[in-house]
Amino acid sequence: MSDVRWRCVGASVRGVSHVRTDTLCQDYFAYRTLSGGALVVAVADGAGSVPMAREGANLLVEGALRAVTELWARYRPASRKAWRELVTRAFVVARKVVARHAARSGVHPFDYAATLVLAIVTPEMVACGLIGDCAVVVAAQDGSLHSLCKPQRGAYANSTYFATHQTLGTRLDVQLYEEPVQQVALFSDGLLSLAMNIDKNQPHAPFFTPLFAFVAEAMDEPAAEQDLAALLDSERVNQRTHDDKTLVLVTRTPLLGVAIDE
Repeated sequence: MSDVRWRCVGASVRGVSHVRTDTLCQDYFAYRTLSGGALVVAVADGAGSVPMAREGANLLVEGALRAVTELWARYRPASRKAWRELVTRAFVVARKVVARHAARSGVHPFDYAATLVLAIVTPEMVACGLIGDCAVVVAAQDGSLHSLCKPQRGAYANSTYFATHQTLGTRLDVQLYEEPVQQVALFSDGLLSLAMNIDKNQPHAPFFTPLFAFVAEAMDEPAAEQDLAALLDSERVNQRTHDDKTLVLVTRTPLLGVAIDE
């Protein structure tokens, strides 16, 4: 058994623009604990231009997590190729989940368009995949910050690519960070302008440092999620972004009762 567990705190809130139009939040996130001290987290952002955006985000996240959980129960990746295949398979399955749901509903899959980012966090490494303009940032054990998959911009302003489309095979970006990490953040594009230098794909330390300290100290996870949601919905954040906002923070914590060498 691993001597590591992961504390996970996340929140999704409506953007100012959706509050004004009385539209539900179109972001969705979820996470699952895997055996061997691993965690899988996914965040999706439904396209505001399609009618089933919220449902598409939900279907993608749940489909991807279910795929990883089922595959993880069968085998553990032992090579870079196997890790890439695992992440790729999760995206393929998630897209098929949306396609099947759309077919049963008599709706075109495009009407469920959403971006998707997925991270599998283990005590030794992080594997992630991305289609769209969400992002994953990790804090290495020396405190340095790294953006693993560059948020994707489309051919036109304010456009991106979607995990529900047939271009999945050419757009999917899979990256492996093959060192232990202390913390991980996944977030939707509503926070990109606050969290990143997008052109250089560089995380802003002043944004992440207090957030990672917050999750590291959070002993009551439900209360921490309420605090995080309040922060995301605060005036100082809403003044800088009008989009829906999702942020999932993960921190490494030792299991109780396990000795730690100093």
